[in-house]
Amino acid sequence: MSACSAIVAATRARGTECSSALDRQVRTNLGVESRDHMKALQWETKRIRRAADVELTYYVVGRGLPVLLANGLGGSRDVWQELVAHASDRYRFVAWDYRGLHAETGAESGHRVPAHARDALAVLDAEGIARCSALGWSMGVAVNLELFSQAPGRLGSLVALCGGARLAWAQAPDRAWLGMLLLRALRLARRNPRASRLLLRATLQSPEAFTWARRLGLVGEQINSDLFAKIVAALLDYDVASYVGTLERLVEYDATSILPQVDIPTLVIGGDRDPFTPRAALEGLVQGIAGAEYLVLPEGTHYALLDQAERVNLRIEKFWNERGYAS
Repeated sequence: MSACSAIVAATRARGTECSSALDRQVRTNLGVESRDHMKALQWETKRIRRAADVELTYYVVGRGLPVLLANGLGGSRDVWQELVAHASDRYRFVAWDYRGLHAETGAESGHRVPAHARDALAVLDAEGIARCSALGWSMGVAVNLELFSQAPGRLGSLVALCGGARLAWAQAPDRAWLGMLLLRALRLARRNPRASRLLLRATLQSPEAFTWARRLGLVGEQINSDLFAKIVAALLDYDVASYVGTLERLVEYDATSILPQVDIPTLVIGGDRDPFTPRAALEGLVQGIAGAEYLVLPEGTHYALLDQAERVNLRIEKFWNERGYAS
């Protein structure tokens, strides 16, 4: 058993006590330095049972008007840390883990986007939230659009970050090669989950992982290394079969038909270096949603909400203030 594997096993056995140790180990392996410029956020962890075999884990932090956070498949609630640190004294943030990926359990059928949206509604109900603003990053954009379709009265505004109505890299004609390559890799991963997990672990723990993530436009130069380490640590603990199943179903999903129905204030933010969400996908949202506001970040990556955090945070709060959601 590798050192990191031992740490992961210990983390499961002893709870959150070892999570910081895993983050430190990942940082060491990646060769990135710590920049501990923010106090640790004290998320309250809660659980609700959705069915006999489905238990959801969700998290709450802050005070004020409620904001629902829909993650992407490339990160846990840690991707929101910069925004939450900026605004948790004025807003109450609620995030949840997609079923099967982290601490929760779920059946195979629960991997579809509509099921994730129903899970979001269950979380809102559990918290007694009748209406909120919803922020989605990457896959979370599609989840929030589906949530609006299912229960339009529950959302007061939408913020779409680095995501589109459908999975752009799998469906865009100019990126067909990338879609074919990744989908083939996913099918191989599903057939060989143990080997895929070992390969993923070796890749993400490589000292070159951080460098290549920057070169490919996944992250930018200003990303906080502590957050990057946490994101990598979360990926190392994913269930490979569940992750692949969720992504395969995301490829099939398309919320384009929902866009004309969206009649609430909407802000679309993306980066011009994002390899997974090209500008065409962002502009599809803007053109499809009447009155949508639009911000393109120069040199912005897929994790722009982290590596251009100040600009993203201020733009989101400006949007809330101007469109009637100021706390």
